[in-house]
Amino acid sequence: MHLDLATILILHPLSLVVGAICFLYLRWHSRCSHGLGTMAVALLLLAAGSLLAGAGANGQVDYAIWTFVSFILGPVSYAFFWIGLLSLLHERGAGRGWWVLVLPIVLSVAALATGFHLDNLSRATVFLSVMGGFALASAWLVASDPKIEGLKSRYGLAGVLVFKAVIAFVTIASIALPQTVAVTPPETFLVLILCQFAIAMFVLILVQERSEKRLIALTETDSLTGIRNRHWLMDRMPRQAGMGSAFVIFDIDHFKHVNDRYGHQAGDQVLTAVAQKMARLLGAQALLARMGGEEFGLFLPQATAETAMAKAELLRQAVEALIVEHDGVRIPVTLSAGAAVAPAALSMTRLVACADEALYCAKRAGRNRVRLFAFETATDEATAASDEAHTQEKYA
Repeated sequence: MHLDLATILILHPLSLVVGAICFLYLRWHSRCSHGLGTMAVALLLLAAGSLLAGAGANGQVDYAIWTFVSFILGPVSYAFFWIGLLSLLHERGAGRGWWVLVLPIVLSVAALATGFHLDNLSRATVFLSVMGGFALASAWLVASDPKIEGLKSRYGLAGVLVFKAVIAFVTIASIALPQTVAVTPPETFLVLILCQFAIAMFVLILVQERSEKRLIALTETDSLTGIRNRHWLMDRMPRQAGMGSAFVIFDIDHFKHVNDRYGHQAGDQVLTAVAQKMARLLGAQALLARMGGEEFGLFLPQATAETAMAKAELLRQAVEALIVEHDGVRIPVTLSAGAAVAPAALSMTRLVACADEALYCAKRAGRNRVRLFAFETATDEATAASDEAHTQEKYA
């Protein structure tokens, strides 16, 4: 297939402008806008350099001017893209990331001092080396996942950036060894155009994926305490609790009295302090949630009666030791807890109900304590009923 270089040189800056427009549009409509404006500027600078190089190649601009300006715009644009990507991924200003602009400054001084940019081979080699280096640095930045979000679009974006670096280095090889590596300028520009579209696409997908994940997290998070809510917990618990599954319900003692005596702001402060204390002790992977009001639920997929009780008691003691102050007044906080550990497979609804019954036993016993639901009686009754049915079947 014959590729027309003149057409390719027109499409290349157009692809960059389209990418810049996409970034600016997303910046305008998205809250996750850190870095998108900088990345748009990077693409526009690269497009300007490409247009200037095309005009210079047609003799419309002085050779010394267009070779220098178009050459420098490349490193500047790649540095801006890296800075913008850094801001986008960290969701804050680039900070010390602006130091990468030192490279274009050094290259500018070197070009003015030596005039190497006037030689096509030298200019192309340095330009492509910088492009490949920044592409690899950007790929590493994307793959490092600084906020540990687990966005799958990162892999696609990192892959395209690595591929862009490969294209740069292969093109350098074709310049140095034209007999061994046969890559024409139209082919290089065509692949770069496709890379630009792919990079813009994956950046858009990354921002969208991040927004969707955070929207889901908002629907699953209790807005007051910051821990997960009942919907999230119920969605992750199995409908059928296997043997050894445990559920613990915690209830803040005399919470209505806290609201009545100290005010609802104090009550909210107590709820948040209790929730955050339990969350810190259990860790991020714990299936803990605010069930509603002053109640919290904890699901343990594999536990014994001893481990469930020990976990509940640990949390009870930690909350009892909490120091919650409101308007200079210390508010005493204690928990009552009810635990239930499935002796055999049973419905999750039944397991939660048993834990709730144990909770009321703890309250009746004086509060600030943990009680375990006793399944022995229920198991004996079920066994007796089974034996009776078996006997009737035998003599029927």
